[in-house]
Amino acid sequence: MFKDGTLKGQEALSDMVTVPQSGNARDFQGAINKVPEYDVPSQFGLPANIDRSVQRFNSNAVLTSLKQLAAVSAEELRFDKAIWTAKLGPICQLWSNLYKQEHYDAVVITQEQLNTPDPVAAFVYVELENVKDILQVVHDSISNIVKILKGSEMLTAKSQKEATNLLQGEVPATWEAKWEGPENPDQWIKVVTKKAAALVQWLQRVNNGTLLDQEIDLSHLFHPETFLNALRQKSARKLKIAIDELKLVSSFEKGKVAADIGIQL
Repeated sequence: MFKDGTLKGQEALSDMVTVPQSGNARDFQGAINKVPEYDVPSQFGLPANIDRSVQRFNSNAVLTSLKQLAAVSAEELRFDKAIWTAKLGPICQLWSNLYKQEHYDAVVITQEQLNTPDPVAAFVYVELENVKDILQVVHDSISNIVKILKGSEMLTAKSQKEATNLLQGEVPATWEAKWEGPENPDQWIKVVTKKAAALVQWLQRVNNGTLLDQEIDLSHLFHPETFLNALRQKSARKLKIAIDELKLVSSFEKGKVAADIGIQL
């Protein structure tokens, strides 16, 4: 859009618009008026079928909103054991299927590991401690709701608020305070548990000293930007140069980046 040929009017900005070469504001206003109300994907360098993805996204958003409206209208969200059990049962079951507390209780991070001089290893240990904290918050929340539905625990203001959020198809604020993920609570739970399971594998690779020897998926992390900073520190120490002198370089071709300080994604 901003190359010389386009700005000089030698090439059209799109099928409908050419940048005017005069200094007259009316010419520019006329060019703007030619732009259609409907955004044409080609104007933004996008493939024509990208519109299908946009429509699918918008449709999912509308469906989610309709589900939330339906949930809100059900008895105005007043506590009703039968209604709450029917509507909250699926998400409680989802959590039970995806989260096994004993599996994460067995993952113990020592103070010695947290104080390791290796920045990348320290990051993984802290990230895993963070995800264990997130999982525990969600587990406590859902466990309390299950106990309330079974009649073995009293309804509290906190549990009522969290249950109301779930009934409305929203992620409870207590969960979002730990991590801002998908807006749909089902998807939020699936993503969190997927990341948690992946980080356990990261821990094993760190303990074996093979983390950076294999491909790394940054989507497994809650704080990928912190990982890159840790890698930057590790690289600076290995190269024995100031960290400010390092620049992040990426390539789609193997061999273009030094293997001894690079990672594969």
